[in-house]
Amino acid sequence: MKQWGGYMNVHVVVPYEGAETNLYLWANEEKEIRFRFEKKRATRCTVCYAATELLTYLKKIGFSTSFSAEKGKGINIFLKTDDVLSDGESYKISVTDGDVLICGSGRAGVLYGAYDFLKLQGIRWLNPEDEIVPSAVEKLILPEKPIEFTPSMTLGRGFDFEGLLKDSTKLWKWMARNKMNLSCYRPHTAALQKKLCMQFKMGGHVFDTFLNPDRVLKSGKTLWEEHNEWYGLDYESERTKENALWTQFCMSNESLLDFLADDLLEYLNREWYEADRVDIWPLDIWTKSCQCENCKKLGNGSDRALNLISHLRKRINRAVDEKVLDRNVRLVLCSYEGTDTLKPPENPIPENIISDGLDYIVYYPILRCYAHTFDDADCSINSYYEDYLKGWKDIPIMIGEYYNVSKFEDMPLLFTKTMAHDIRHYYDLGVRGMTYMHLPMLEWGLRNLTQTTYATLCNDVNADISALEETYFKDRYGDMAEDMKEVYALCEEACKFITSFRSFRNDCVLIKMRYWDGTKPEEEFPLDDHLKGKAIAEAEKSVLNYTKALEKIQNIRKKHFLRFGTTYVASLKEAVNPVELYKRRTDVFGRRLNESVRLIEYGRDLIQLEGLFLKYYDALLHNESGNEIWAELDALVIKLTDRYMPLTYINSLDNIELCCKDMIERSQFKEQYFKCMKYRIKVGLPV
Repeated sequence: MKQWGGYMNVHVVVPYEGAETNLYLWANEEKEIRFRFEKKRATRCTVCYAATELLTYLKKIGFSTSFSAEKGKGINIFLKTDDVLSDGESYKISVTDGDVLICGSGRAGVLYGAYDFLKLQGIRWLNPEDEIVPSAVEKLILPEKPIEFTPSMTLGRGFDFEGLLKDSTKLWKWMARNKMNLSCYRPHTAALQKKLCMQFKMGGHVFDTFLNPDRVLKSGKTLWEEHNEWYGLDYESERTKENALWTQFCMSNESLLDFLADDLLEYLNREWYEADRVDIWPLDIWTKSCQCENCKKLGNGSDRALNLISHLRKRINRAVDEKVLDRNVRLVLCSYEGTDTLKPPENPIPENIISDGLDYIVYYPILRCYAHTFDDADCSINSYYEDYLKGWKDIPIMIGEYYNVSKFEDMPLLFTKTMAHDIRHYYDLGVRGMTYMHLPMLEWGLRNLTQTTYATLCNDVNADISALEETYFKDRYGDMAEDMKEVYALCEEACKFITSFRSFRNDCVLIKMRYWDGTKPEEEFPLDDHLKGKAIAEAEKSVLNYTKALEKIQNIRKKHFLRFGTTYVASLKEAVNPVELYKRRTDVFGRRLNESVRLIEYGRDLIQLEGLFLKYYDALLHNESGNEIWAELDALVIKLTDRYMPLTYINSLDNIELCCKDMIERSQFKEQYFKCMKYRIKVGLPV
């Protein structure tokens, strides 16, 4: 890159007559636009918005700015689309005679090109709250040769959003500025999301609602009363209303498939009208598929689910042809243990799914290990996921990762040692989309690096992550960058066995501990091959690493407070309303440190809790009272009871709720604590 120019004025040119007076009007008219149908107007809105973003941020770094539909004085930045009807994401930035052309294949490409041009100037958007904007820049930095961009993950780049309350204008802008495009529909901000070129993914495990046995039909009967044959047949027990949703429903029953197609079409014309894609995931029950003869003829669980998708695809296409539905949508099937769809199908993908080319799978390796890369053949946990993923053919594939799965309970986890390798490897296997469960909405702290790295790799699987990290630490922590690198490294080492300690795996410590009734055990605590013989030692190592990280970051924070306190000048002489006060916060660096301090304390305490339960179990096994261990464990439980970890979102089709749990409840060990206490009281041990 070179510094070009000599002019302090930058002139932004948009291809719309009348831009001199209407640019900001067009850039902010998203609530008036039907983005699905008014393509030209949608493109104008997004292109003009890209222009305003350029004008805003170039002004922040010291340039005078102007705009019009014609070339002006100074350095001109021309914004152009190859196709005004397209949402295409590719772009090219080129320089001719000192002027810049940002040309997108569609409106998204123009927007992304504008943001990446700003990144050339050193501007970064690290998270929804933080932006890095250099002080006055003397000259504009322009590329020496054209820059061309097409995202690696063309199928989609984003997150799975549990909880209908997850909504934030700042988040959507952060996503767009980092070229992320897969989101969820939220009515209050949907127009902004569309302006920012988001694609809405809705649905999920929808059949708990569609097939609720108590659902009343038009006949006045319940679904169970009228169609109990639609529910899965389990040869170990008869169909009953109580177990109706504990066996996968009968995916070979044509009348049921028609019923579900009717439901889907109603949703697509009502609650899911804005959906671009719909997750059609079978029951999340981790148990048997239907054992009727017709279902068995279809093949394995994946074959059956694909039969369902194929049937729904035919009905949607027919509805579009008959104008019952005014647009097409993509159907998204999960490949996942909980729905018996992880294994690749035994039979060919249905022809209509292949020929239409719309529908795809998201491969969810929910139980994967993060101590090893995904393709590590020596990892007993990851190796079968790798084999199954390779078996999926002839259908587009997205990966659903688990960087913040619910069992992790928002712990301070980092994945830099595996993420870059894994995402490149997924791409090499033909994966063209990424999502993960579940994006935290606040208190990112050191997890900020996870989101930054993830977004970067989604756009370029070959990105130089070492360079990214250097820039990240310099931007975020300034002259304390090297010390903070050590904090991050300690935390990543502390959490490397996280899925062996807490996940949905039946052999992890969290799940196995639930099976213990708190009494004197008769055998060694069952552990996976990653922790066998060393679980307590690994827990103690993890606590030690978190403790070292905490001490180091607290020293960094103390230095910052001393420096900040010395130079602090109060900017407010009188009280202001909370909104204005929020906008005027001055100690951004302190807030970054404080978030991470809280997270690291929380992570340390949760791992320490698991280690103490393991030590207590071991003491009882060897005929010891475990009194000292119990006293330490009890004190930690009380400490966690008195503290909170911010928010938990309620996830369902119809709940718009959240709750705030204390840390012991979020740890998922509260019940185990009382089991152990009950036994100690019973046998007369001190509590």
